[in-house]
Amino acid sequence: MSNQKKKKNNNAVHSQPKKAAGEKTADKKEPAAAAVTTIGKPIGKTDNRVTYIAFINVIAAVAVVIMHANSSFWTYSKDDYWGVTNVIESICFCAVPLFFMLSGATLIDYRKRYSTKEYFKKRFVKAVIPFLFWSVFGMFWSSRKVLKAMHDGVPNQKLGWTVSSVIDGILNTKFTQIYWFFIPLFCIYMVIPFFAAISEDIRLKVFTYAIVLGLIFNVTVPLVLALLKEYKEVTIRSTLTVFVSHQYLIYPLIGYVLHHKKLKLRYRLIIYAASIASLLVFMLATYHRTRESGVLDGLYRGYYNLPCVLYATGMYLFLQNAAQHIKRGWIIRFFTWFQSFPFAIYLTHRYFLDIFEENLQRVHIEKASLTYVFGSAALAILLSVILTLIVRRIPLLRRLLP
Repeated sequence: MSNQKKKKNNNAVHSQPKKAAGEKTADKKEPAAAAVTTIGKPIGKTDNRVTYIAFINVIAAVAVVIMHANSSFWTYSKDDYWGVTNVIESICFCAVPLFFMLSGATLIDYRKRYSTKEYFKKRFVKAVIPFLFWSVFGMFWSSRKVLKAMHDGVPNQKLGWTVSSVIDGILNTKFTQIYWFFIPLFCIYMVIPFFAAISEDIRLKVFTYAIVLGLIFNVTVPLVLALLKEYKEVTIRSTLTVFVSHQYLIYPLIGYVLHHKKLKLRYRLIIYAASIASLLVFMLATYHRTRESGVLDGLYRGYYNLPCVLYATGMYLFLQNAAQHIKRGWIIRFFTWFQSFPFAIYLTHRYFLDIFEENLQRVHIEKASLTYVFGSAALAILLSVILTLIVRRIPLLRRLLP
């Protein structure tokens, strides 16, 4: 009798299907929202849950182009229009932090999709190669007037390129200055495997702890000390820095936490209030202090200054929740389709803006005008998309605009 029971038990055990290596148990569901890269094409099936990533991706890309078209902001003028440029600059200033937060939301979980070797291979192909190519293109573009003069035989025209100057120009983004964005982005890419190595069971708590420390010692304390020096003439230096969430590294951590943790309404309202207050401080303080000094003031500016961190966090959370109310299928399909273009738009739009600025007199449009800012931004986006669609049809060139 006992032998029969043992035989039955053995048969029952052997009849159960074996789990494949690496297969997850049924109670551990893989987040569907990790199926989209930061500023590139979808790498998996997208659904309604990840639509917010596409939504933020597109909004951030448009904001970047508008901010670059709004270059009159950097030339202070007593005209009333400068105040308008300050409003545009302040509202769009969250664009770059939004991209960095998306990097945390979509890439820190990369081990669920591929190995670390594959992770770096993808980053190299999708980001480093395009950066290097378009940086070299920017080198020739920035010297196009000298090259034309040399071609026309104008005397005393020299490029002054050397191996060291070219390397310096690429690494320090001197040829195309808006490419500064790639340097902190690459740093974030290199650090993400360390973040990903933290056990998923404690990751939210660890990241939240790092964010809180960063907000206190890396963000708030420097601003308080700057204000004391400015208004009380008290000079205090702080060397207490939390490097794990230093400068731009705080943004991917925030993005990951907001992506994986559903905040209660009262916490969202607190963040929204802090975000709106930060935007107003950022905007109004810059306006009044610049008006008083006659020089563009940067006390409250900066991507890792307290007003920007709070404003960008609130904007990310707002867009994340706003995307859930997008119900129309064609809108969802549009954002899902358009999310493959922001990276290419960032790479190419500056060159179109340069062409527009050089030909303003022909169309009788003032650079310091809303017509130019929004008109040139829309046209630069359209032309960048068209260029990208053309390049992607050419096998040898498609990796240049991924």
